[in-house]
Amino acid sequence: MFFRIAKITLCAIAILTGFAIIGLFTRPLLDAAKVSDSKSDSVIPQNCGAGIAFAMLGGYRTLLADFVWIKGYIDWERQDLSGCVSAIDLATTLDPDSVFYWRFGAGIIAFDTPHWILRKLGTSDPSRQAAVKRRQGIQAIKFLDKALTRLPNNTELILQKGQIAISIGDFKLAEECYAKVVSVPDPSVFSRRIYAAVLERNGKFAQAKEILEKILGETEKDSPLVPILKKQIGTLQNLIEKTSAKKADE
Repeated sequence: MFFRIAKITLCAIAILTGFAIIGLFTRPLLDAAKVSDSKSDSVIPQNCGAGIAFAMLGGYRTLLADFVWIKGYIDWERQDLSGCVSAIDLATTLDPDSVFYWRFGAGIIAFDTPHWILRKLGTSDPSRQAAVKRRQGIQAIKFLDKALTRLPNNTELILQKGQIAISIGDFKLAEECYAKVVSVPDPSVFSRRIYAAVLERNGKFAQAKEILEKILGETEKDSPLVPILKKQIGTLQNLIEKTSAKKADE
């Protein structure tokens, strides 16, 4: 029993020591990545020193990225905008192939940070609130564009970009993203329905109707989705007829 406790204690000490050593490596990088809340561009400094530091990390970069992400999660709980976004950017720099970091990082930037900023500003002005949400959404999209230069065909990243585009009212960009998402083999019903909704929002009623009709044809007759799809298809048919009638009158 004594040896078992001693073994567990030694393992715990080794883990804590490892994190302390990792902290010594990452602290200068995190400090270099820090930006003020007023800045909105990439937080990773493009300088020679940072590049040399990253190169020296070698195979430990993935492990360090995990540690940085944990640090970012702590900052997220504290609603520390600068610390959290800096950690997200640094984690993706250390491990640029991690779809998880890119996708969840973009979600935090787009959907969480606006609330932190608005709470700090203490504003109830709807136009100001909308402007902050749009600004952070645009920054999240830029962040995902960095990811997509490395992982251009990743459906998860494209889907996240499309969702953020919808949240800031950029339906043209959303349509471009969802067109790519549904072009993969066996796209989900969810993504196709969202794509149809975006097409409807963009005035492409016939194209949206065609997508929903295809989904309806693939859906079990006793599915609760059937009446919803039929109602949406009927709405689109009415919009198509109204559009045709309007064009005829002109």
